[in-house]
Amino acid sequence: AVWFWRRSAQRAGQGMDTSAAPPTSSECGAASADSGVRRRPVPVHYDWHVAQAGEDDDQGDEEVVFEDEQPSKLQEYFNIFCDYVFWILLAYIASNLILWIGEKFGFISPQFEEWNPIRWWHADPHNLQKELFHNATQNAATETQFEGLKKWIEGGPGGWVSPKLVVMDYLSERGRYDRRLEVREPVEKDEVLVKLPLSHVLSSHFCQQDLTDPTIRQVVDAQKKSSEKIDVSPWTWITLYMMAHSKRASSGGSASASHRFDSLLRNEYIDATLSYIPVFWDDDNLHWLNGTDLLNVHVLDVHAAIETEYHKLSYLVPSVESSVSVVDFKKWAMVVMSRGETVELPDRENKSRTVPQLAIMPLIDLVDHHLPMPERPLFTDDDLHEYQEKGSHTNISYNTDFAAVVLRARETLRPQAAVTAGYGVRSNADYLLYHGFTMPREWSDLTLCTQYAMIQLPLPADMGAWKSRFLAHPYRFAVPACPNVKSTPHVIVGAARFLVLTEKDVLDFAEVLDKDPSLMEGMALSKEAKFLHHSAREALSIVCDTKAQPPVCKLPLSIESERAAWELIRAQTLARVAQHVGTIEEDERLLKTDDESNTLTVNQRHAVIVRREEKIALRQWCTIAVRTADLLASSAGPEEIGFTRVPESQTLENEEPRIRPNYWAKLIQRAIPEADHPEKCRPR
Repeated sequence: AVWFWRRSAQRAGQGMDTSAAPPTSSECGAASADSGVRRRPVPVHYDWHVAQAGEDDDQGDEEVVFEDEQPSKLQEYFNIFCDYVFWILLAYIASNLILWIGEKFGFISPQFEEWNPIRWWHADPHNLQKELFHNATQNAATETQFEGLKKWIEGGPGGWVSPKLVVMDYLSERGRYDRRLEVREPVEKDEVLVKLPLSHVLSSHFCQQDLTDPTIRQVVDAQKKSSEKIDVSPWTWITLYMMAHSKRASSGGSASASHRFDSLLRNEYIDATLSYIPVFWDDDNLHWLNGTDLLNVHVLDVHAAIETEYHKLSYLVPSVESSVSVVDFKKWAMVVMSRGETVELPDRENKSRTVPQLAIMPLIDLVDHHLPMPERPLFTDDDLHEYQEKGSHTNISYNTDFAAVVLRARETLRPQAAVTAGYGVRSNADYLLYHGFTMPREWSDLTLCTQYAMIQLPLPADMGAWKSRFLAHPYRFAVPACPNVKSTPHVIVGAARFLVLTEKDVLDFAEVLDKDPSLMEGMALSKEAKFLHHSAREALSIVCDTKAQPPVCKLPLSIESERAAWELIRAQTLARVAQHVGTIEEDERLLKTDDESNTLTVNQRHAVIVRREEKIALRQWCTIAVRTADLLASSAGPEEIGFTRVPESQTLENEEPRIRPNYWAKLIQRAIPEADHPEKCRPR
């Protein structure tokens, strides 16, 4: 009690400083011993205040209580941010784990937004054709426009147009309006018809240098300033140039637009021409192409290519979206793709040599396609080149002496003869997609062995990580209808081998390579001790070409692997056959009826010709795939995968393998007779 009151008085004398510490256990013990009374400990007060340090405070440091330092606002916000990031990452990982488990067990199917191209078609193309023909013939519009184009060409250095040339208007019995470049008088062999100055050739380099248009100038500047390399396609520069100058001419009146490169390319004529190209067909016309590669692959590819270029431009120059619409850009892009031609022109880096360049050549681009019907079926690339050289009536080339692109007759032309050139031996799908016409159906039969079918190989569902990292997506392959020495299905076969191979196939074939390194050009497998999957991963890059896209195995790994590869090809080929709509016989009946009574429109007839051609090319390849798969599945299969070597003296093209399996020679064959095609390969 004496101690307690003494201590209380001491505190009172010190101004009741509540920051003092409670008594220690030693002090309490001493007081209890003096008084003989056991006291309870003094309750601890936590609302103490920090007192100023005195001179003698060092003696009782163990009795001083310090207040915890409070965090600053910045530290509080940083802690909240770290907590936020932590929980967000945790939620992200958990959600991805749930999705992965759901997809693994089939509970969840990944959904992707379907891309739909921006489309345009003319509401009444048939009447537009008649209206254009009426205006051209009644008002002599074509003649006036042609004279303006001639003056524009002859106004350039060395430009000249033969007075024998004239542009005529035609309206076919099906109502299609066409312009045709003809000769009024006889033309001798090697006679020059047009000299188009280099300054009037619309190449990508020429159009890119035109800084009078603000859009082109902005795109060029944005490309230079961009931190990432953005390549703009050559046809995009030509498209921008033609759009800019055509718009400028139309806004400046007829006087300023009379002598121009686009004198014959009015918007109405462009709309009429594009109405025959599938990219600008309506749904009713596209319905006739259902099941074809032209519709499911090629038309969509063109849409995607054009829209991709448009998005590049809008990324570089955002104002493009307000000044150039997607539809207008797509129209002029198809004009460039349809009328453009690759020609040897002076290289911008070295003017002393020429390089192939895409270009629009005004007036010369009016030259129509013409190749006579082959007298016999065409089989090889040599047949194609020989036939095309003999079939073309004119020649288009750059002349260094004239510094101009020259159109020259290769043979004598009679009066009123059309000035034509061969666009090349191509499929009717290609002709229709880029030029809006097709060759007669007899053309498909005579050029069958120059055609290709499209086959897609899906990725296997149970694919190990050692192989899946090389496969980004399913791949589509163009396979020859009639394989020949210079064109075999080595790419699709090599990819199929890669898709079906197992770790055992890889390791077993690695031992074969170690014994005979010449099979892989002297490369042998390392013998370092590794785990199984590490060894398979390392051996895979030697056994197969994993750097290629798609990755391929150039040699058969085993009889089981080769059988599985061809079984995959056969299954996917038969699945492609089943996707076609209608039979070949139905298409032939439609064409025959149309020949007699014109029951089909122009676009409908073109669609039937294209889909018939695709079906007969696919049927030809299907028969080869089925026969090869059956051969390997037979008892002769093991012998057929033995290796043969093509002599070094024989030149190979298209990366054809020099070491081949024995059965490879059986793939090379000409058109298979109608009766020999299996029923499963016939579209139903």
